[in-house]
Amino acid sequence: MTMPAPRPGAGPSAGPVGPKAADRSPANPPQKSRKKVVLVVAAAVVLLGAGYVLKSKLLVPHYRPGEPVPAGQVLALGTFTVNTDNGQLVQAGIDLQLTKPASEKAVEQDEPELKNAAIDDLSSWSSQQLLSVVTRGKLQRQLLASFQKVLGTVDGAAPQVTAVYFTSFLLQ
Repeated sequence: MTMPAPRPGAGPSAGPVGPKAADRSPANPPQKSRKKVVLVVAAAVVLLGAGYVLKSKLLVPHYRPGEPVPAGQVLALGTFTVNTDNGQLVQAGIDLQLTKPASEKAVEQDEPELKNAAIDDLSSWSSQQLLSVVTRGKLQRQLLASFQKVLGTVDGAAPQVTAVYFTSFLLQ
């Protein structure tokens, strides 16, 4: 009994037969569905965007108005000698308590405006008024409001300056 000769293109070593066989030749590998590729790219873009938003929300603290902000460095603004409104001299050393998110470099860029605000506020009081501890407290609050107006906020609504300290105070 003899075996019949195999037909051309048939058998286990032969490739697929039919019109699609030409499309799968090594020169034309099967193409992935364009929908799948677009879907994968779109999902990657959405995940990257969500990651960026979450990173900015979780890693950088955002403060709301009235929320306590941690204290940072103390910046020495300088010593000021000005005439009071009645012609006497006042000499005051002023330091600023910065908040943690405040940038010392950004504050130093606004230093001329801060010094101008300090001179304006110091010269608006009389020497008799400045003799009172209560009035000096009012002056500190006035200076703080002026400095916060100059510097603005950072990281949401966090003020850059939270306190003003007199390191020296001399009336003459």
